[in-house]
Amino acid sequence: MSWDDILLTNHKSIPQSVLLEGRYSEFFNFYNNLETHIALLRDSVRTEAFRDAILQNREFFEGKIVLDVGCGTAILSLFAADAGASKVIAVENTDTADLALEIVKDNDKEHVVKVVKGLVEQLKLPDGIEKVDIIISEWMGNALYMEGMLNSVLFARDKWLKPGGLILPSLANLWMIGASDPHRMANLNFWRDVEGIDMSCLRKQFSQAPTVDCVPIQQLLTDECWIHSTHLDTVRNEPVVFRSNFVLRVLRPGVINVLVLYFDVGFFYGENQTPITLCTSPRSPWTHWEQTLLHLDEPLFVKANDQVRGILAMMPSAVNGRCMNFELSISFRGDRTRVESFKRFTSD
Repeated sequence: MSWDDILLTNHKSIPQSVLLEGRYSEFFNFYNNLETHIALLRDSVRTEAFRDAILQNREFFEGKIVLDVGCGTAILSLFAADAGASKVIAVENTDTADLALEIVKDNDKEHVVKVVKGLVEQLKLPDGIEKVDIIISEWMGNALYMEGMLNSVLFARDKWLKPGGLILPSLANLWMIGASDPHRMANLNFWRDVEGIDMSCLRKQFSQAPTVDCVPIQQLLTDECWIHSTHLDTVRNEPVVFRSNFVLRVLRPGVINVLVLYFDVGFFYGENQTPITLCTSPRSPWTHWEQTLLHLDEPLFVKANDQVRGILAMMPSAVNGRCMNFELSISFRGDRTRVESFKRFTSD
């Protein structure tokens, strides 16, 4: 089979969830926008982490076959080619694939990097290639899982990755921090008096949606708490659903009215190799993911060494499988406030 015939058109092999989304879903339309990819390329923390993870480990790429899932402008594919990969299959389901092909040609890598336009679930490897040695993908969304792309990467792993092959990044962790958002209180008061009109009913809808913002470190009031991890080389390809207990220890007094979610991913090659990590913490350099904020309806008045306990659950939306919803239970007993609360956050 020629490279031009790689895309498989038999939809019977595609998961029903993928068929329901379709080529023109909101998700793919977002990544069909050139401005989206420009923002990604300008995120130097993101791009340099992948660059270093690949180019500083050339010995693992030399002569290998690499699959890039959701290649975008193919910059990761080009890094893999520069690291000595013999073939790179760059899969992209949006019209950005046409731009990626042009970029590959402009960099004289078309003999190595082959851009394939279509869903990875539809991909068929060319004759002579049954498995790949390495899978690379920048699949992470806000709060790690909110773009629902992880399952496409795991699909590719299960179908094409050689036993003992590499998947990069290989570990992903979700974390939580308690913080104070001074603008939050002002925003909630805004709804009570909009030019003399009470619009408090809008407050509920406003507060039930996770928001994405950059949280200054001065607003952080607690330590970090691990929430969930995904080991990409071993995890089963299933929808991301979990419930995690958490305990946040207060470091300094203040008012906690928002819980902040961030993630990190690690590129691991072996026991004797130093891993490279990409982190989106408020304490780390800025990335385009920023942080995901879950706003509390009842503020917690805390002092140093107080503990905020709770449970965070995350699951795909029933309306749009690429969106993730949250359930948050809070238990706090302080000198000024005692809170037992439950709240749902919807992102669809």
